Amino acid sequence: MAALLLKAIPVSMSGYSNSNSISTMGALFFASLRDRPSGALNTPLTVVAAGLGKWLDIYSGVLMVRVLLSWFPNIPWERQPLSAIRDLCDPYLNLFRNIIPPVFDTLDVSPLLAFAVLGTLGSILQTAM
Repeated sequence: MAALLLKAIPVSMSGYSNSNSISTMGALFFASLRDRPSGALNTPLTVVAAGLGKWLDIYSGVLMVRVLLSWFPNIPWERQPLSAIRDLCDPYLNLFRNIIPPVFDTLDVSPLLAFAVLGTLGSILQTAM
């Protein structure tokens, strides 16, 4: 399926192409769907769900890095790329820090709820595909 999507399909000999032809840009757009079974539908909803699923996977990884780095107190958070990681993750984590207070005033368990929400969204998107 991926090989079919990587080349354009000419429809007529006169240089005009039909609206059913797939361009190479379309191939790059649908590249995230190549792991899908051959009987799966390639509707706009499945393409968006696949893209959001990949984005959630990447964001979960960045969030994991942020949580692991928070265990080290002497990290310079004002330097790049650490400030970018902090700027990406802290607004999301602050949503859950307002809900769950720290345990014993030191242990922040809000990332557990944050990862649970991301996992639930990921499973919902997986069933939508």
